[in-house]
Amino acid sequence: MNSWPVLLVEDQPDDQFLTLRTLKKMKISNVAVANEGEEALRVLWGGIASDQRASSLPELIILDLRMPKVDGFQFLERMNTDDRMKRIPVIVLSSSPQESDKARCRALGVKAYLNKPLEPDAFNLVLKKISLS
Repeated sequence: MNSWPVLLVEDQPDDQFLTLRTLKKMKISNVAVANEGEEALRVLWGGIASDQRASSLPELIILDLRMPKVDGFQFLERMNTDDRMKRIPVIVLSSSPQESDKARCRALGVKAYLNKPLEPDAFNLVLKKISLS
């Protein structure tokens, strides 16, 4: 079982459920969920503000793009303003087939762009690519 912490940022309950179910089947159980980008930023910066060690930060973020308040792109832009945060690998999990979304994600440092629902084989390939498997 993988014990490294994961932050899932997803506003849709059905997509949360499906992703969490897939992660559980893959024996990834240390998953925190933020329901939108603003909440995820509070989770990340809360660790810094309270002087917690960097090890309390997630080692992987799975991010939806289309969310209320702070969308996935805004989240990535904010993350990239902090050296410790921008080192955390981000995998976008989206239903958007738009090449412009994929290109913007690459420009913002996203490690992979996967389609919903999360497919274990594709996810495993990405984990190997970013050395988390």
